[in-house]
Amino acid sequence: MRSSKRCPRFRRKVLLMRGRKTRRNGTAAAADQYSVRTSIGRKLLQLQRMLPSACSEINADAETLFQRTADYIFLLEAKLSLLHSLSAFYGV
Repeated sequence: MRSSKRCPRFRRKVLLMRGRKTRRNGTAAAADQYSVRTSIGRKLLQLQRMLPSACSEINADAETLFQRTADYIFLLEAKLSLLHSLSAFYGV
């Protein structure tokens, strides 16, 4: 029979998800900027990680983060529109 204990890898993943350890790349500065213990802080960090590295900087406040997110969404929509136009033009 298998043991009921979870593997250490799973525990490490759970601890990372709960914000008890530093986030990706060991950036404690990003974890300190937003209160990681709050759900809003965790969501802001997740949003910051979703942006490409050129758009996100560690010391961006929430307002700047939202503006860059909106700009990034607009850019993705423009790319999608261009791809739709090209596929219609070439009949793909």
